[in-house]
Amino acid sequence: MLETVFSGMSLLFLDQWSKRAVLAEARNRPIQFGPILRIRYVAGRKRIYASDAARALLLLAWLSALVCAFVLERSGAWFQGDIALVGLGLALGGGAGNLLDVLRHRSIVDFIDLGWWPVFNLADVAIIGGLILALGSRA
Repeated sequence: MLETVFSGMSLLFLDQWSKRAVLAEARNRPIQFGPILRIRYVAGRKRIYASDAARALLLLAWLSALVCAFVLERSGAWFQGDIALVGLGLALGGGAGNLLDVLRHRSIVDFIDLGWWPVFNLADVAIIGGLILALGSRA
């Protein structure tokens, strides 16, 4: 389970660092990296993020996911291999990163703009990629 904690905490740190860097450097001016990638600040605001009750439910949902993952790993039913545990940590760390945004800013800081896809952040990548690793690895 150490793999899960390390990958989750590392991702959470990297996610929050990248969002702070974007807020400091690209809040008012996008940064272009070649023809495909642009870094631009977008506040992912949803009406639900303003509600204290909804934010509490989001926190409860994340804690429930953490407990369920722990129980499934300990039972031997899922998440037994190192790759699955790293993926699980990435997904939980990504969820924690976006949850921290909602709790602190009442929005999610998005900044990766490919032009043909909605703007997203590292936490989003970690959630999807981590779940693919965690659920795709049975050994």
